[in-house]
Order: sequence, then C-alpha cells, then structure tokens
Amino acid sequence: MRAAPELASTPLLLQGRRVVVLGSGGGLGQAVALTAGAAGAEVLGVDDARAFDGLAALYRAELSDPAALDAVVAALPEGIDALALFPDPGAGDPASVLARALLAPRHLAEALAPKLAAGAAIIARAAPPHAAWAASLAETRAAAALRWDDVAGFVTRWGLDGEPARAPRTAGWGLLAWVMAHRWAWAGRGIRVNALTPAAPDGRLPPEIAAARGLQASAGITQAANAALFLMSDLSTGLTGANLAADGGLSARITTQLDGL
Repeated sequence: MRAAPELASTPLLLQGRRVVVLGSGGGLGQAVALTAGAAGAEVLGVDDARAFDGLAALYRAELSDPAALDAVVAALPEGIDALALFPDPGAGDPASVLARALLAPRHLAEALAPKLAAGAAIIARAAPPHAAWAASLAETRAAAALRWDDVAGFVTRWGLDGEPARAPRTAGWGLLAWVMAHRWAWAGRGIRVNALTPAAPDGRLPPEIAAARGLQASAGITQAANAALFLMSDLSTGLTGANLAADGGLSARITTQLDGL
C-alpha cells in the first residue's frame, strides 16, 4: 500500500490567518491543525488533550463542560479567520460522545461567532450517509437542537443506550443539520458554514476502500485534512451550507447502493 499523495509543499492558502482548531490534541483535529500551520496560519488549539509544537497556543478545556468552553471563548482573541471543529469523540458512553462531538463544537461555534473576522470560515465534521438516514430524520432534528441539560434524556429517548456505537453517527448527522440550518446565520459578515465528512471520525479509510485505491488506511487522514484546508481558505468562499465528502468515495458508494444508481 502506498501512502497518501502529498503536495510537494503545502500552498500558503492561510498565510497571515488566525485559525482555531477544536480537537487539536489528536486524531483528525491534530492533522487539520498541522495542515493549517503548514499553510501559513497561526493555529490556536482548543482541547483537553496534549499540545504539540505546531500550535501558537493551546486553550485547555473539558469539552463536556459548557462553562469551560465559555471561558475559552472569553480568552481567545478577536479576528479569527477560521474555526475548524474536529474534536475526538472519545470511546465513552453515548452521552459523553454527544457532548464532545456534537454539543461542544456547536456551542463553541455559536459563542465564538462574534469574534470571527469578516469572511471567516466555520467547518464542522459530519458523518457518512447510511441506510437509516431517512428513518432517522426526527432523531437528527432533535440532535441538532439538543441542549446540554437534556443529553441523558436524549440518549434514552432515541435508544442510544442500547446502541452506543450509533452515537458518533447521530452526533455527525446532528452537526450536519446544524450546519445547513446555519448556512446564512452570519452571512451579513460574509461568514460561511460548511461540513466535512471523513470516512471515520479520525479520518482513516475503511480497509476495503484503502485497498481498492492502493492506499494505507491512514492516507484518509491527510486527504481529509487537505479538504479542510480548502474549506478554510478563500478558495471556498462560494460555499456555505455544503457538505464536502473527503472519504475516499465511501459516501458515493453508499448512496449509489441505496438509490440503485
């Protein structure tokens, strides 16, 4: 298997820009932070995990604590050019996954919006399509509007306690619905809001797709991070409310199978 094809040198698409990355401590969030830094950005990380040399600063916060996130918002500077929302959902119970992967990014985006520069970009991680999408629309709508004080009740109402592995998908679909609903929320300041769908929360490709493309599974991380770079840059100014599938063709395969195309 070959590694992901990488650019000889990352274009300085974010030269002089200030980027905040939620989830910078590991996984896809760290890959996005590293890619943004290589593209010339000043990268400010927000996470409860470790820092690394690619950050200009790390703002530590417990991602399941809205008060801690509000403290980070107060401490962050004005004039943020891009906000990338890729926290590690963790391997905890469904309530923890929803708090980290859905509520924390949504909360940070809404609270930080007044500090974003004109023309800024917000990018959130969505989840790939599934046969259950149509049947899950009510759950997805409820997830998009989920409150911090109702997480336990949501888990019970929608049966996630019996299917904990479904929680990351629910979080991703809820965040996608939030992105589409907020496509014009801050349009008066030129702020665009888009989603990015990797093959998995950490960006890795499924073995069968990696094999079909002659790549290592880890190649998906680099490819998804490069797609996030595009969405953070001025090259994507015509997009808002969109969902970019950087998943090696997984979404296309699922959709064609479901729709018989």
